[in-house]
Amino acid sequence: MLLDWDDFAAKAEELVREKPLHTRYTVKYKHSEGKMTLKVTDNEECWTYKTNQASDLKKMEKLNHIMSAVMTRGRSVDLDSLEEPSSEPKRGKR
Repeated sequence: MLLDWDDFAAKAEELVREKPLHTRYTVKYKHSEGKMTLKVTDNEECWTYKTNQASDLKKMEKLNHIMSAVMTRGRSVDLDSLEEPSSEPKRGKR
């Protein structure tokens, strides 16, 4: 288990870039305790980060964006060319 967010995010990105087809990323939230657990694994390495800070949600959203981009577009995706995820809800057609 990693205690620092930056370490966890770096390890998660490194793992998904090395093995994008074998990497799993899970998020668990326990509402009763207000705790969130993030886990990245490829069945050989496993990195876990636990938090109860609401400020980590924005960081998690950015990591989700990175993970999904690498998993869908391949390990050589340029993260600087990606749009930042919008925090505003999108309106559907009426």
